[in-house]
Amino acid sequence: MASIGKVLGEGQLAASKGTLYTVPASRVAYVKTLVVYNTGGGTETVNLYVKPSSTSRQVLRLSLATLQSYWVDFPLVLEAGDLIEGDTTTATTVNYVIMGAEEAA
Repeated sequence: MASIGKVLGEGQLAASKGTLYTVPASRVAYVKTLVVYNTGGGTETVNLYVKPSSTSRQVLRLSLATLQSYWVDFPLVLEAGDLIEGDTTTATTVNYVIMGAEEAA
C-alpha cells in the first residue's frame, strides 16, 4: 500500500514532557520532518524525545530565540505504539508540527 504524506501531529509544547505523537495500532509511521517555532517573548529550551519501547531517549535539546524556528529533518521509522515526546521552558510558547506518512503494518 502506498503511503501519503500528512501532518502526524501539531500543537504547542508543554512545560513538562508530554506526548506529541503516538503511532496508531497496526500502523508504521515514517517521520520526515519536525518543526518547532518560538512564538514567545524570550529564549526557550526545547527538548525532544523518542520512545520506541518503555524508555524515552532524548534526541534533541536546543535553544530557540523569540520568533525563531528549527526544522529537524530525520528519516525515522516508528512502529505501532511508539511515541515522540517533547517539552519546553514555558508552556504554550513553542508550536510544533510533525510531518511524515503512515501505512498499514
